[in-house]
Amino acid sequence: MSERAWQRLEEWSRDLPSVGVFTDIDGTLAPIVPTPDMSEVPEKLRSTLSILADRCAIVAGVSGRTARDAYDLLRLDGMVYFGNHGFELLRDGAIWVIPEARPYRETVEHLERRCREELGPLGAFVESKGITASIHYRNVPPEVGERCREFVTREGERLGLRITVGRGVVEARPPVSADKGTAVRRLVEEYRPKRALFAGDDTTDLDAFRELRRLRDTGALKEALIVGVESEEGPPEIVREADLVVDGVEGVGSVLRLLARGAAS
Repeated sequence: MSERAWQRLEEWSRDLPSVGVFTDIDGTLAPIVPTPDMSEVPEKLRSTLSILADRCAIVAGVSGRTARDAYDLLRLDGMVYFGNHGFELLRDGAIWVIPEARPYRETVEHLERRCREELGPLGAFVESKGITASIHYRNVPPEVGERCREFVTREGERLGLRITVGRGVVEARPPVSADKGTAVRRLVEEYRPKRALFAGDDTTDLDAFRELRRLRDTGALKEALIVGVESEEGPPEIVREADLVVDGVEGVGSVLRLLARGAAS
């Protein structure tokens, strides 16, 4: 399967205007670090994304970060940024938030305050993200991590929020139909690439994996390619559902550089 996937990338590189590139950021374009503010995207990878953004139908960062934070990390004006797991879109300097999610902002902020009171003293990092909340427990002992997962799940569900657990983080979101899959669908329907790939490493990326395949199966896309970034912490479905499995940020860079070869021809 992987050999055929590399061949398809080479074929796609010869027709970049028909290609859409969708990618997670943390763990995919930037190595996982103790706290989000420490993240950096390698300059070589940024350069490759810039080349692709100039030639492809669309290049989008689809992230759990806020859309503004995703932009600040990459600083590529040619890209589109879907942040907060599909709840907000940044394009041409303007941010759009899904209207159905807005009434939950105060509820999310209330949960953040509770987490700072209960989990902050234990070493957890509570990331303020507006319409969603992320509580990071990568740098705490396992028993504290378990406490973080239990507390956020219990309190978040009590408040009517949707809870997901990822690589060293537990997240709370409004219970509306928005995720990385709905973000990808919106962009495919708007920009109309004929073929598209999504690269990701964690639980919330699975929504995008599955939606990209549905778009192919229904004819909205001619071809779809799922790139899974393998890690010890990631869910096994990342590897199981991928067409191509790569090792870390360097592996993603290899995928994108092969695709970008077409820009030189």
